[in-house]
Amino acid sequence: GASFAVNDNLSVSAGRHEVDMGAGKVDETSQGVAASYTMGSMTVAAHTNKTDDVGGTAGSEDSVTELSVAFAF
Repeated sequence: GASFAVNDNLSVSAGRHEVDMGAGKVDETSQGVAASYTMGSMTVAAHTNKTDDVGGTAGSEDSVTELSVAFAF
């Protein structure tokens, strides 16, 4: 994975990893990207992640995408 602070307000990251599920199973592969932007006391963040061959089962997949807005007082 890698992350990068573009400036004081914006950060982006991306990552990928592979899990060896053992003999007779397909390796599980996950990947994702994320970004966040902060302005004053407000942060907007988003990420998306996807996993292929979940639990070593060929053809199975799972994914999640999230967007959040947070205010600090």
